[in-house]
Amino acid sequence: MTIFPMYLSTYPNMDTTFPFHLSINEIKSSFPSHRHDYLEFSLVIEGQGHEVINGKKHEMEAGTFTFILPYQIHEIVAEKDRPLILFNCIFDLGLIHDIGLQGLLSETGESELNPYLKLNDEYFYKIKRNLEEMYEEYNGNKPYKEIVIKAKLTEVLILFERNRKGKQIHSISNNHSAKKGIIWDIIQYIHLHYQEDITLSKLAKQFHVSVPYLSELFKEHVGLNFVHFLHEIRIRHACSLLTSTTIPVTEIALEVGYQSFQTFSRVFKEQKKISPSAFRKINNGQGKQ
Repeated sequence: MTIFPMYLSTYPNMDTTFPFHLSINEIKSSFPSHRHDYLEFSLVIEGQGHEVINGKKHEMEAGTFTFILPYQIHEIVAEKDRPLILFNCIFDLGLIHDIGLQGLLSETGESELNPYLKLNDEYFYKIKRNLEEMYEEYNGNKPYKEIVIKAKLTEVLILFERNRKGKQIHSISNNHSAKKGIIWDIIQYIHLHYQEDITLSKLAKQFHVSVPYLSELFKEHVGLNFVHFLHEIRIRHACSLLTSTTIPVTEIALEVGYQSFQTFSRVFKEQKKISPSAFRKINNGQGKQ
């Protein structure tokens, strides 16, 4: 029997102005195969085990840092009697644009750079210290909390990238590899421009690839066709607006890219199994309907 990976679509603070969450977790046996549309990284503090990312296995031990792109299928398995203790950080794609490190997505998406590595002692100490300070800041309530977290997040990702590039040779071997890497540029573009009239043909023209080729890239890297992917992003943002604002539902439909309220309502019900107005009421929204 085929086992399909879980699709995780929510996380703490997702629908706030600062979609970021940091935790320390213990995996005693395993965390099953899953995917999600947000960014995630982890740092193993202690324990032993392995992780499988898009079918490729790598070992996990103290000092293993993993950077997971949206829609990558991954699972973690801990060795018996050696549970994995790790920092786990999840955040919205938009946040990596805010800190100016969106280039990490394209580079990690190419085959030349692994999404994981065993940090050397110097980088392990620096990143672990940053995460400990970030964790304290995250769970506190000091002034300028978000600014401090963004600064430390930036440093952690830069340290990871410096250590990774110091250990791996990065070169684009051929045009096919370069084209394959652009799927992450396109994903980022859609996340930033989902309100606009985006079509597969327009994207193909803008990024200089054929429509069939781009369609295959979506199926391979995202596991969805383009239209379904665009709907997911738009409905995600609609949910955020429904729960955090008093904007009328009809205006939210326009705000997230739907020119027709009927289309918005239909797609919303298909994905959430309830109407936008019902979703707002369940989540204690007080907006006009």
